[in-house]
Parts: sequence; structure tokens; C-alpha cells
Amino acid sequence: MAKKILIIDDDPEIISYLKDVFEEAGYDTVGAKNGVEGLEMAQVHKPDLITLDMDMPARGGTLFYVKLRQEPMLAEIPVIVISGVGPRPPVLTKNVPVLTKPVDTEKTLKLVKEMIGD
Repeated sequence: MAKKILIIDDDPEIISYLKDVFEEAGYDTVGAKNGVEGLEMAQVHKPDLITLDMDMPARGGTLFYVKLRQEPMLAEIPVIVISGVGPRPPVLTKNVPVLTKPVDTEKTLKLVKEMIGD
């Protein structure tokens, strides 16, 4: 069974692009346009990994991350931040990689494979 990645980003083009990249690499994907929808999708789909934009309406990445870590069934899901915003938010632990936009496909896929395998 393919591993599942939840892509949370308010830019539909980024979601579409990352879905294509991850699905071509053999992963299943699901997308969410903000942190509220992202938390709902995480609860329903129990992804193996989450990619997270930080600057979004209706609950940005920081609040999503805090809520995710408070949910016992979701707290251990690995997160990769893919964002165009500045420095690492203090709420993110050191084991949360932060990649900047524009997305480096090769680097992103390498990191995903390191974190969850094929």
C-alpha cells in the first residue's frame, strides 16, 4: 500500500504541482487549502507525512502545527514545511525540515524518502 502525503497550502497550483510530483514517485496524496481543512483531512486520512505552508488564511501553519501535536492520534506524523516566508517559526522543533519556495523537486523527494520511505 502506498504511503499517503497530506499537502497543506493555500495556493492550488502548489498543491497540484506537489500532488503530481509525489504521485509520480508512487505516493498517494490528499490536499488541503488551510490549517482548518488540513487538520480535518489529517484526522480522516491519517497521512504518513504532511507538507505544510506557513502563511495561510483560516489558520496558518503555526497554529495547525500546534493543534496537530496536541492530537494523540496525529502527534507523531512527520511534517516538512514548504513555505515562502522568512525564518523558522519558534514553534517548530528542530526535527521539522523547512524548505523554501520555489519547490526544489529533487530535494523534496529525497527528504520525503528519508522521512517515510517509499
